[in-house]
Amino acid sequence: MDTHTARILAVDLDGTLLGTDVLWEALTELVRRKPYLLLVAPFAALRGRVHFKHWLARHVQPDFDSLPINKPVADFVRSAKRNGQMVVLATAAFEPWAQQIADRLGCFDTVIGTDMVNLSGKHKLERLRSVCDGRAFDYIGDRGVDIPLWQAATDAFIVGNAARYQRRIGKAFSGTFSSPRPTLRDWYSLLRIEQWSKNLLVFAPLLLAHKLLDSAALGGAVAAALMLSIVASALYVFNDLLDVPTDRQHPTKRLRPLASGTISLPIGWLCVMLGLCIGLGGAFIALPATAAELVALYAAASIGYSLALKRQPIVDILVLGGLYTLRILIGGSASNTEVSAWLLGFSLVFFASLALLKRHSEVVQLQHTADILASSRPYSVRDEQFLFTAGIATAVMAVVILIVYVTSDRARALYAHPDRLWFILPLLLFWILRMC
Repeated sequence: MDTHTARILAVDLDGTLLGTDVLWEALTELVRRKPYLLLVAPFAALRGRVHFKHWLARHVQPDFDSLPINKPVADFVRSAKRNGQMVVLATAAFEPWAQQIADRLGCFDTVIGTDMVNLSGKHKLERLRSVCDGRAFDYIGDRGVDIPLWQAATDAFIVGNAARYQRRIGKAFSGTFSSPRPTLRDWYSLLRIEQWSKNLLVFAPLLLAHKLLDSAALGGAVAAALMLSIVASALYVFNDLLDVPTDRQHPTKRLRPLASGTISLPIGWLCVMLGLCIGLGGAFIALPATAAELVALYAAASIGYSLALKRQPIVDILVLGGLYTLRILIGGSASNTEVSAWLLGFSLVFFASLALLKRHSEVVQLQHTADILASSRPYSVRDEQFLFTAGIATAVMAVVILIVYVTSDRARALYAHPDRLWFILPLLLFWILRMC
């Protein structure tokens, strides 16, 4: 690609220079920090895009330093700047935000963005022409709204699929920059398909009640597991959306599909909406009313956990233990199987112990992690001993509950050979000690 010093190089921001969209970053930050304002947001949006962008800017500001940069485009811009070409950042994003991003990169002469007019399409072209003052310009964009600018540019460059717009602009693109395309592995990672195994807990009541061969009960449990898995995937995406700023600072989590920009934020939010609608809708259609209500409670508790509760010490542990126990209750309700108090007590204590030990391992890792990551968690290195001790104590409580159950009249009434349940104890102890 030749660089022409006589011409101005204009570069779009969202989806072009950045691997994300600043407006969606701001909306996600609004959900993360001030979710109550979502009640007001639709009314602000009804007053037009310009008003909405100003309204967002008054309430939140994305972390501009962590936004994913499209490196090939940034390198091309820097090369043009080194060769003496005037470089303009031309975007529909809120202009003060665009200026902060330009200052971060340090290779733009001028920034034009949305202030009193939403600067996209023909409005951007008019503003760019006034900046160029009769000089020719090249333009790098990525979407159909950029067609007027590509048509007016001397050299048109695109990020993404050139064939999609080439006929509409009436000329060949002078250059193409690739954009990330999600693979099946990316979708698998985003939806956390491997975590669906946790929903096998819905079959625990059937197993303990010897009803696995009951076709009606088994069918209800299978439907519950499927709906719960769909809802859980949507909730994992929701949690990842809220964690995007901190994930981008993490040495490995920055490679996650949403944090890296491989899958866009609007697609992520679409997955959340579709997953919740399909999962909850399917639950109320296919499951008994009580089971469906428990699935809805699971979704509400998980959303509350992602928004605030995961940053509250102790509360986060109880919520995690409760979410696992809810799976068992959902399975019992969906299969019309009684869930014993023994099972509920064991589940709550046992999974709380696992959550405590997981938090302990995270705290140990904090010693090698940046402060920005530590600030997003409810525990510090000072809590290491407490988490370890509490994790062991609750694990011992789970073992005690199991011992008392094995020797109870209920176990003798339900099992022909209740003494064989003692073999579970060494396995449980071995697993807990390995977790430590």
